[in-house]
Amino acid sequence: MSYRVNCLINLLKSSIPGSTTIRLYSRWTHRRPSRVILPFEENPKVSLKKEKIIDLGQHRTEEKSVPLKSAKQINQVDFESGNDNHNKSLLDPVKGKEVKAKKEELLKKQKNYLSQKKVFDDDGNIIYEKLKENDSRISSLFVKLKSKKERLRTGQMLVEGWRLIVDGLEAKCKLQYIIFSQISDLNNLRPFLPKTGVQIFKIPYKEIEMWSDVVTSPGILGVFERPTAENIRRLSKPLPLQFICDNIRVPGNLGAILRAAVGVGCEKVLLTKGCVDLWDPKVVRSAAGAHFRQPIHTSIDWEEMLNFLPKETSVFIADSNIHMDMKEGTNVTLDSQIPVVPYYGVDFTDLKHMTVVLGGETEGISVDTYRLAASRNGIRLNIPLQKGVDSLNTGMAAAVIGFEIRKQLVLSWAKAKAERDIGQVT
Repeated sequence: MSYRVNCLINLLKSSIPGSTTIRLYSRWTHRRPSRVILPFEENPKVSLKKEKIIDLGQHRTEEKSVPLKSAKQINQVDFESGNDNHNKSLLDPVKGKEVKAKKEELLKKQKNYLSQKKVFDDDGNIIYEKLKENDSRISSLFVKLKSKKERLRTGQMLVEGWRLIVDGLEAKCKLQYIIFSQISDLNNLRPFLPKTGVQIFKIPYKEIEMWSDVVTSPGILGVFERPTAENIRRLSKPLPLQFICDNIRVPGNLGAILRAAVGVGCEKVLLTKGCVDLWDPKVVRSAAGAHFRQPIHTSIDWEEMLNFLPKETSVFIADSNIHMDMKEGTNVTLDSQIPVVPYYGVDFTDLKHMTVVLGGETEGISVDTYRLAASRNGIRLNIPLQKGVDSLNTGMAAAVIGFEIRKQLVLSWAKAKAERDIGQVT
């Protein structure tokens, strides 16, 4: 029934001119009254519900033409009535000038702090500058830090994570920049930060993630002035031991060797020409702060190597190839074969100084290393392994040999001290 009525209504709309303004309803076709009241019935005894009528008179349209009050008029009314203190303080011209003056003073102080590279303000809060995405200062800084040539020219190094930044600050290395995304990471550095000399920038995490070398970035980075072998601050007395890295090409391997050297307590580490860049971010990350604690000399020619070796040092080669014919070399014929012994078969306590040479896993030990060992009556140290295992990672080999030397020296010193104590008592 309702469908036919709707069709009839649509037909009337299309046939009557100006029918678009006619309001036609078909809702009555859906109603189902409970009772029909006839006009000729007497006393139907039906109670009809009276609905409240809402008057939509002319005043509704007149309200639209009422002009809006100005801000000055609203302020005057609110001030006289005393009902809205918030609007009164915002719209009061005298207080508005005071707020504006305070803001200008704070901005002036902040600019002064930033120009002086102050880290803390008068209230002890860390001062930082919030930057927008793709800021040119950040992008240019990271581009330089990613280039080996620019790192050498500017003398800078990049570290990731607040723990590595703390390592650098504890080693009294000069921190130049901090770039972070979360305030909590910055607060971890509060006890270690200097009072001046550091520029701190807050940028979005996604931008830090874009420049990071790790899959999940820690969200905070530091840029240090590159430490040198002369200004490294030692926390303990080193052992009479040094490492030579011979053609270490993998960043992770070099970082592992440096980390083992710090743990053992080496005197210094020497890198020959051909090794991976010491300040590569991957080397810095895998070394876990060794750059700040270990004197490291880089890009050393074999002709200059003797200048870094003490006269009384004994040369050892970490070499797993025990069947190599040592008489075959490049344009060199060695007079005698260098002996091979297990790493625990040498009494290191009888030696005044030790030099351990570690070769790369791909290139192996160079002929120059064998030549040096032959001239110093050197020994090849072998780490016995189970069948089916050819060799260890160079970082692991450095740790195994280094801690064997440390163990023997510490036990010897402890024994000597105990004998002295017994002699003093008797």
